[in-house]
Formats: sequence, structure tokens, C-alpha cells
Amino acid sequence: MRIVVAMDSFKGALTSVEANRAVHEALAGHDVVEVPISDGGEGFLDAWLLTHPHAETVTQDVMSLDGTMRQARYGWSERTREAVIEVAEASGLTLIDVLDPWRYSSYGTGLQIKDALERGAERITVGLGGSATVDGGKGLLEALGVRFFDEMGCVIGSFPHHIERVSRIDWSRLLPEAHRVEWRIASDVTNPLLGPMGATAVFGPQKGLAPQDVVSYEERLSSYARCFERDLTTRPGAGAAGGIGFALYQLGAEYVSGIEEVIRWSNLEKKLRTADWLITGEGRFDDQSLHGKAPYGLACLAHAYGVPTLVFTGQTDVIAVPDAGIRAVFPIISRIVTLAEAMHQAEPLLTDAVSRVMSILDKNA
Repeated sequence: MRIVVAMDSFKGALTSVEANRAVHEALAGHDVVEVPISDGGEGFLDAWLLTHPHAETVTQDVMSLDGTMRQARYGWSERTREAVIEVAEASGLTLIDVLDPWRYSSYGTGLQIKDALERGAERITVGLGGSATVDGGKGLLEALGVRFFDEMGCVIGSFPHHIERVSRIDWSRLLPEAHRVEWRIASDVTNPLLGPMGATAVFGPQKGLAPQDVVSYEERLSSYARCFERDLTTRPGAGAAGGIGFALYQLGAEYVSGIEEVIRWSNLEKKLRTADWLITGEGRFDDQSLHGKAPYGLACLAHAYGVPTLVFTGQTDVIAVPDAGIRAVFPIISRIVTLAEAMHQAEPLLTDAVSRVMSILDKNA
């Protein structure tokens, strides 16, 4: 059989590339096509690099989150003068052991963008997702030359971000190259910056914000946003990556669907036309997965070409799946294990689960 394998990441355990490899190991004797998947978050950079052989990886030292130096990657194409930057590389949740949205800054991501601008980038695509920050993109803008002042006229530093002290914004030192580049933000998140569906209320707790602090932090973020001349808080994706989407909108960014970008890069539709099965999945397949997440969207695409889908996941509470060609959803856990053990053993667990299912399919083929 010809099988397209397009696994999303198992966050904190497997990247899309690693999950695809684990599935491939269980498909001996079949014609397997691997497609890296990302919705703009984790794995977005790797998906671009794997589908753009002329591109290169740029690795640099950046001040990340709390000012600690670390290495971060981004993608660069000299041929097209294009840079692809994944927020999680310099500002991601996986980089830290202690969550602290009150302090962490997106400055490191801004340094990556600055480097790309200095290389002569004409288009910059920023994949939003997996960030540890809720700084409204303040650090990112600071790295590009924007200055933030308090009520006393003093410049506010980046570490910690202190968005609550911002009273005035000075754009006069913004890198001139920033005016000449095409900005794009890629995400599956369409949340606004503020409100019950905004960056604080929806994503703040994931980044370590205590439930009792959501209201006070929302007030700080709202006050910060009012300091910008243009109110872009309601734009789709303004709340993505802790408000980095909002900051990039201030630079003139256009919103694009992360998963649609990856599908286009990989020429997935052409590959599905000749496929017998699609195998996809993610760390948790739940009701949220049925509203815009990558595996369900891929299943819908495959269904349009008459290709059935199998979903493999770390855990699921989905009982009924809308008609999208998904034949079954399989949790990969086959025995009682702790969460830490499951994450550590995710690759062999995934391979074993696919092997069990394929042995049944092969017998009935």
C-alpha cells in the first residue's frame, strides 16, 4: 500500500519529524511518503527546511526569555531572500524549567529577526506557537530598535519585560530594513490580544499564570496595548504567542494559516491523490482537535481525495468523530505508565501501536 505519514508533534516528546520516523519503522513493505507537519508552532522551521532543499540553517547566540544566552536557529534562503523564524526556538516553553510569564521576554526572537533583516531578507515568516511569554511582543520590538518609556521618561529594559510600566513608545530607532520587508505570521491561533478569548485568558495559564492573576495581568496587557497608535488588538492571531502576533501586526504583517503553508510546501495534495491511507496524529487528540488542529484538517483533505485516515495519539477523549474519513483513533499507550514514562518512551510506543494496527490491515488486505 501507498501510505502518506503526516504526524503532528507530540509536544515535549516527539517532533513531527521524529513521529513520522517512528511510524515509518512500523510500515516495512509499504510505499511510505513522510510529510513534516506544523500549524505554525513547534516543527514549523523543520517543515520549511525539509521542503526547501536550497535553504540553510542559521544558528546564532541570542538573549532568550530571562536574558540567558542560548543558541537558536532560523531558516534562510539566499535564493529568495526569505527567512523563516519559529518563535519557540528562542522564546519557547521547552527552553525553561520554571514558568514565569511576568518576567519572560520575546527579545531573543527579535534578535533572530534582526539578524535576518541585516542579511537582506525581503520576506520574513514567523511561526507563532509554543512561546513562554505574554509580553505582547515588547521584547521582539525592542530588539528591532523600538524603545518603551515609563511615566518618568525612563527607558524600560527587556528583562523582565515590565509591560505594566509602559507609558510611551518611540519608533524612531526602528531598523529601517523593517519598513522594506514583507511580514507574515503563520499560526492556527486566531485569538485576539485581549478579552475572554485573548492571550491572557486562554494562554496565560499554560505559560504559568495563576488563575487568580488572570484579571490583573489582562489589565496590564490592555494598558500596554493602548500605548500603540493603532488598535490592532482584535486582529485574528493578535493574541498568538503571548501577543507577538499583535507586535508583528504593528509592523504590517499578514496572517496566514500555518498548516496551509506546510501543506503547500510539501505538495501534500498531489501525494494524497495516489495514496491508500493517511496516517496522522498528535500528542492529545480531543474536541479542540476537531476545530482547526492539524490532524483533523489533514483528514478532511485526505477525505476529499477518497483516502481514509488513521489517527494515533498519546491520549484522547474523543468518542464520535465527524465524518472526515477518520476510520479510527488509536491511543498509543498499551500498558499502565506514568506521564513521564509515556513521554520518554513515546517513539517506541508509537511504533508498536502502528505495528499492531498494520498487522490487522495487512491480513485483511
